[in-house]
Formats: sequence, C-alpha cells, structure tokens
Amino acid sequence: MVSQVNDFRSAAAGASHQQQVIARPAQKTAALPDNKQPDPLRLSQTLTPEHTRQHSLIQRAQHKVAASRVAETSLNDIGKNLAQLSKRVEFAMRAGSASPKIAGEIEQLASRMEQRLQQASYKEQPVLSRQLKPVFHGEPRTAFQIRGLDTKRSSPRDETLIFNLAKGGANAVPVKLGANTTPEQQAVQFRQALNEHGIGVALNKQRQLVFSANEADWQHLSQKMRVVGQGDRFPAGQPNRVKLETTESRFEPLTWQTDKEQLRQTLVKSQQMMKQIKASIQELKVHNQDVMQRIDTINQRNHYLNEQVLGSIETDLSRILPKGDSFSSAFQNLKAQANVHRQTVVSLLSQ
Repeated sequence: MVSQVNDFRSAAAGASHQQQVIARPAQKTAALPDNKQPDPLRLSQTLTPEHTRQHSLIQRAQHKVAASRVAETSLNDIGKNLAQLSKRVEFAMRAGSASPKIAGEIEQLASRMEQRLQQASYKEQPVLSRQLKPVFHGEPRTAFQIRGLDTKRSSPRDETLIFNLAKGGANAVPVKLGANTTPEQQAVQFRQALNEHGIGVALNKQRQLVFSANEADWQHLSQKMRVVGQGDRFPAGQPNRVKLETTESRFEPLTWQTDKEQLRQTLVKSQQMMKQIKASIQELKVHNQDVMQRIDTINQRNHYLNEQVLGSIETDLSRILPKGDSFSSAFQNLKAQANVHRQTVVSLLSQ
C-alpha cells in the first residue's frame, strides 16, 4: 500500500514537472514588461494569421464607426445652432434690420458653429469637411474650377500656361497643352503638372476640369494663384490673378453678414447648410449600417470580450462624446440604427 502511494506521488511529481517544462516556452513567448498590465489587443500576437486579419478588419471598422459617431454629434450641434441663427435672421428681416442685440446673438452663434466644426475630429483627424460632408478617408478637400478655363473650347495651336502657385519653390508650374486636344488629354497634362503640388485634377460630367486641394492649400490658392497664358485661354505678359470658384457651398459662418442687404443671403446660406446636414446625417447612418453588416459574420466567430476591453471602450467614448452621452446611449443608438446583436455593437465600439 505504501509503495502504491509512493508510486502515485512520483507519478504526480513527474507530471507536474513535465507540465512546467512544457509551459515555460509559452510563458517566455507571452511575457510582457513588468510595468504594464496585460493588453487584450496583444493577444493577436499569439493568434493565427487568419485571426490577426479578422482582428485588423474589426479594429478598422471600430474606428470608422467611432469617427462617424463624432461626425453625427457635431452635425447635430451645428444644426441646432443654425436653426437658432435662422430664427434671428428671419426676425431681423421682418423688423427691417438687425438690432445690435440680434446682430450680436447671430455673431455668437456663428462663432460657436465655427468652433464646433474645428473640434469635429477623431484621433486628430477631421471628420467633417467645409461642405459639412463626412470625411471617411484622408483629409478634407475643396473642389474648385478656374474661371475662363474651358476644356471644350479647342485651340488651333499649342499653348503653355504658367501657373504661379506661390507655394515656396513652386512659383512657376508650366502646363503644356497641344493644339485641338480633348478634355481628357488636357486633364492628363494638368494632372502631371499639378499632382506633385498637392492639387488633384479630374473631369466632371460636363467634361470640364475640376481641381481639388486640402484646406490649407485652398486658402492660399484662392488668394494667391496667378497665371500667364499666350493670349488664347489667358492673357500673355504679366501674371494675372485667377478667379477660383468652388463647386459646392462652403460652410463659413464667420463670413456671414447681418447688414440689411445681406440678411436674405445669410438666411439662404443657413437653409442650404441645414439641408446638407440632413443629407450628411443620413449618409452617416447608411455608412454605419454598411460597416456593421459587413463585419457581422466576423464578429460571430469570436464571442469573447474581456471586461478590461469594455472598460477601455467607455473611457474612450467618454472623451469624444459630449457630456451626458455615455457608452450605454451610444450603444443603444448604434443598435437601433443597424438592428444588430449586442456583441456586434460592443465590438464595433471597442478600441
């Protein structure tokens, strides 16, 4: 009997020793610095390539939905202020002019909306453009056309246009256009000349050139851009200031006027922006539903969500959502919009 007990203890000790020997390499591989708590996101390092790929897709979707949430909240705030501004403008129009009090309130509302637009960002990236449209990729850009540049008007001879962008070393950018070139050929020439300076070039449905630039470049180009032609499309000789016209209305409330003659124009602009806000919010809802439906299948493969991840979700959302808007309300909003399971919504809200 004693020998059986000893044999059992020896076997147990051997098994325990074998487990420790086997476990050591795994412990060494998964070891983290002592000054850091285990990070659930680092679990992807021990997963298969397929799991890692799925995790990456879910992470990207999480950022998209969170950014869309910030954009929608910002649009709602701007819309509320626009509604108040419109009421004051209408009151001033009925009175014949804006009193100092009404003018001051309009100016305050405009300043508040401008600040809200400037703050509309997620992870230091803007989520709204100056047209109050969602920015899903990259940075906001402004599309514009150059007055007098008609691609459908053929020229019987070669012509070189020299654009002065006034951007550091880019003081003279030549664009060579051949005789009787098509709009598509002209677009290629402009694209080759201007793309390296951050200016996009495309053709619209009317086969007219449309350019685009980021916000900083647009502000500079709209004030400084000049061109020298050869007497056909543009005059020869000294550089002439070109007129840039945006293809869409820009939201610039600080430029709105409260003079008697400008009140109606301010009202028209505010109403245009209200329509754009409604369209943008609808676009965001459709975008969120699409993202969530696309990754629903991936989410169903992994139903585990650590409590530590849940804590980081609420902490992150508390930083980007307005005061009083919590993880619970964000969860309910997203679930109502997409009509999906709780696990899918929670995964999309996580960081």
